[in-house]
Amino acid sequence: MAPPQPVRIAHAYGNSRTALRRALAADVDMIEADVWYRGGDVYVHHARRLSPLPLLADKEMPGHPLPRPAFPVWPGYRVWPHINPLKLDELLQIVGGAKRLLLDVKGRYKGGRSADFAGAIARRLREHQASSWTAVCGQTYPVLNALRRTDDEIEVRYSLEKPPQWESFVRKMKKHERVRQVCISQHFLDDEKARVLEQNGVDVYVWTIDDPEAARRSVEQGADGIISNDLDLLESLPRR
Repeated sequence: MAPPQPVRIAHAYGNSRTALRRALAADVDMIEADVWYRGGDVYVHHARRLSPLPLLADKEMPGHPLPRPAFPVWPGYRVWPHINPLKLDELLQIVGGAKRLLLDVKGRYKGGRSADFAGAIARRLREHQASSWTAVCGQTYPVLNALRRTDDEIEVRYSLEKPPQWESFVRKMKKHERVRQVCISQHFLDDEKARVLEQNGVDVYVWTIDDPEAARRSVEQGADGIISNDLDLLESLPRR
């Protein structure tokens, strides 16, 4: 029997032009990028922007190398200039369907801005004919809910790493037949959740796995996709 063939997803490699080129050249299936909404446009970066200043701030995390120079501001955090920012239009144009994309929605949006963000994503995917090769995930559920209402052709995945999020997803899953895709933290996924997801035909991407043994265990639990910072690990997995 052939080994399971998970979707191999390069975590955060869509957040910079340099990393994006590496992922496009690698033997992976999908590239993850983080998207934010500001001033009516969609920007691509992982770190939080210190608006109104053109600065990004983030903490040191495995798999997220910070630009240099990056200056310390408080313990564990660095800031750096946000110059010549990457936008979703450029990301879609560069990728052009050569790989699939997984867009992770970031931020919190008041009032109608969640619907505005969802509409901006949907318009850009239509303009670049990217709906068939782009999925949208995240923990900003108001944007994901609005996106499902805006364009039912776009794959929407709810990201899960806390009990309230799990409970919310289970309610949605029971109510809507099309809610059958998630991204879930490897530390939150257990045998009971894996059983519920499998019984309900849910397609599961697991993040962020940089250990080969952990990747193997997740696939055995039923993971349909592995999200990793390690391109070598992803390339070692069976090709879909």
